[in-house]
Amino acid sequence: MPEEKIIHGSLFEDDYLVRSLGGIVSQPETALTELVANAWDAGATEVKIFIPSEKGQKLTVEDNGVGMSQEDFHNRWMKLRYDRIKHQGKKVIFPIGIQGTRFAYGRNGVGRHGLLCFNDNEYYIQTTKDGKNLTLTVTTQIKDMPIAITNEEESNADKMAHGTKLEVIVLQNLPNIERIRDIIAAKFLHDPQFKIEINRVSLQLEDLKGFLDQTTINVPDTDISLMAYFIDSQKALRKSIYQGIAFWQGGRLVGEPSWILGQEVILTEEQHWQKDTPW
Repeated sequence: MPEEKIIHGSLFEDDYLVRSLGGIVSQPETALTELVANAWDAGATEVKIFIPSEKGQKLTVEDNGVGMSQEDFHNRWMKLRYDRIKHQGKKVIFPIGIQGTRFAYGRNGVGRHGLLCFNDNEYYIQTTKDGKNLTLTVTTQIKDMPIAITNEEESNADKMAHGTKLEVIVLQNLPNIERIRDIIAAKFLHDPQFKIEINRVSLQLEDLKGFLDQTTINVPDTDISLMAYFIDSQKALRKSIYQGIAFWQGGRLVGEPSWILGQEVILTEEQHWQKDTPW
């Protein structure tokens, strides 16, 4: 087929990207949850968030995930509506030396833009992978470009180093720290391998809004004991893809949380929505 002549390409309004992102750029809880989900998808085991007390100060989200190379950043982060499932698959890849099974949250490629909730002009990224450290400034202020890199520097790093740090000067939508703690904990604390710290305070399952009780269950005729935690989904965040009964062994999640154990259905979807059931 002969190559067609292009008469005119697409143009973008100055605020095109921000206007297309909905709640991610207007609701700080959504924005930060999406940014933590990015760290989860990057195979991180630790995420450190710092939320300033006043506007004009720096908010940071730092993880120890796989990080990004220059090629990764250009082809993934800078591609609008990047389809993670298509290009990387559903399973998360962990950094070297970390083992686990985890399924990615990311699908439609918009969560990474959460920093624009706090400053719709620019933000900063430092990411390390394969012995290279990449520092970038990303902006929405270049004409006819929804998003662009205005500064990029690459330097050598420790070959074993990995992770990503996001920084933004908060000009709007200053988050409520206590509300952020509740929402993020409810979504991610089902996996003890994933540690989250907000303003130097680690999130604990026992501190989660909706935490009801914990009890030790001794298995009859064995030396096995289980610690069971009970969470009320009416008080915690209900819209998590991880709901049901979760099993942890050796500090790691076994399989996926579910209301089906083997061949037995513990709670049907209809029962879940009809009953005010703690879980």
